[in-house]
Amino acid sequence: MPTCVECGASVRDLYTQYSKDNIRLTSCEKCNRFADKYIEHDFVIIFIDMLLLKPQVYRHLLFNRITQSGNGIEPHVARFAILLILFEVYIKWFRLETYYTDYNSTFAPRPLYHQYLYILALCVFEFVAFHGFIRFAIQLLLPQSKNIRYNYVAMALVISSFGKMLLILMVIWDYKQLEYSWLVGLIVLASNTEALSVYLGISDLRVFIIMVIGILGKFMAQFAFTFVDGVSDHTIWISL
Repeated sequence: MPTCVECGASVRDLYTQYSKDNIRLTSCEKCNRFADKYIEHDFVIIFIDMLLLKPQVYRHLLFNRITQSGNGIEPHVARFAILLILFEVYIKWFRLETYYTDYNSTFAPRPLYHQYLYILALCVFEFVAFHGFIRFAIQLLLPQSKNIRYNYVAMALVISSFGKMLLILMVIWDYKQLEYSWLVGLIVLASNTEALSVYLGISDLRVFIIMVIGILGKFMAQFAFTFVDGVSDHTIWISL
């Protein structure tokens, strides 16, 4: 059922369409504001509000844009998840090529296809581990919540991870300081926290604890992957 982006109350519909180019937004009976103002906004406004961590925009995306049926992942969200993974592969590979000469890495001389497949497998493993630990943390901290749809949790995390695309700035302007990537990581953490808080309906503090568990799980997966493969030189850890 559609949701008011302002107060979170359920509404019967979001707008009334009188003709192809003539619609009227529905007002929420609870807060007397437009139920979903983002219907008339373009992508730029939506993206800016996502950067500003407005809960309204995440209600719009999670409750009013995504189909409220089925247990799978929306195709466009799945494609974006694949794009994020491939983008992270590129960023990690770029860092490796940037730093390997300074740290005398044993990884860089390997064939290009081996490097790519290795980093791709690592990114997929990290992605699965992160989402798995998030689900574990939710079940641990919210044992009474049996109606949580974990496919929506996954989609909320994917959509709110849009900030990872900002790392392309490190490639364009050749930022070599890791502080910039940590800043982007904080932006992604904040947006993930806001998105999960909106979907789960709990405080930001509890969501932050869930996110910390997920991040720790990701680092554990990263360590396990590199340890089992035997790649443990300093350059790999600098790049990750």
